[in-house]
Amino acid sequence: MDKIIKNLRMDDVEAAIRETAQTIIQPHFRNLRAHEIHFKGEDDPVTVVDEDVEVVLQQRLLDILPSARVVGEEAFSEDPSILSVFEDDDPVWIIDPLDGTKAFIAGEPVYGVIVALAHKKETLAGWLYDPSSDEFVTAQKGAGAFYKGTKLKVLPPAPLSAMTGVVSSYILESYKRCTAVHVNDKPRFYRMLSACHDYARLVVGIPHFSRQTPQVHFYCWLRNCTPWDSAAGILINTEAGGYTAHWDGEPFKPCDYGHGVLTAPDRDSWQELCDWISSFCHDAAAA
Repeated sequence: MDKIIKNLRMDDVEAAIRETAQTIIQPHFRNLRAHEIHFKGEDDPVTVVDEDVEVVLQQRLLDILPSARVVGEEAFSEDPSILSVFEDDDPVWIIDPLDGTKAFIAGEPVYGVIVALAHKKETLAGWLYDPSSDEFVTAQKGAGAFYKGTKLKVLPPAPLSAMTGVVSSYILESYKRCTAVHVNDKPRFYRMLSACHDYARLVVGIPHFSRQTPQVHFYCWLRNCTPWDSAAGILINTEAGGYTAHWDGEPFKPCDYGHGVLTAPDRDSWQELCDWISSFCHDAAAA
């Protein structure tokens, strides 16, 4: 791991991400045609942009670290067995070529590119990139998390009623249906934007990524945690002082797929949030 980190030039990775995004993503923004969109599932659109960015960015990243393997969101949709590369000794690039595809299709500037580098089930570095504002939030294991050269810190722990967070729609609907919830303890909930933007909100105040969105204390997925959505953002949050675990308390690993996660300012607030959410969303314990 030390050798990989020592030889990794973060600026080279940023250049590869930026140039790919500005060449492929931005010309298509608000300029997509119907035949350039299809569906992997009933409510899971993919565009030619997702596919083209993954192909080009994969090669750019392999040029930087030829010994690596690659796990991309679109490659996984074609062959889920690709996750087996995490069992090998080689480093692994993890790519979400267009996070926030639905927003991109709708012409909303809430999308980004997420890249992480992992080795032996440990995330070594992560990049969140917003093509619209040309901004990065990055982290390198043991070196901190940064935005525009400023070292980042999560919000300090707060009483439950004073915290704000981003939750999945399922958790929010479970809260609305439950009559036994302690309303006085309720944090303020915000809807999910995209993993790229929401993980950035955990560590960067306003404004960032061209959005006037407030920084939040916590972020939780119920079941749909994936390596490409979460590995980079969780490392960034951890390097900024935060704490993340699955709902059963097990630590997150970049190879994890499908298990829910909860990210909070520290372990104590994580437990408090976990207990409170589990009190009305009983599926959380099994996520």
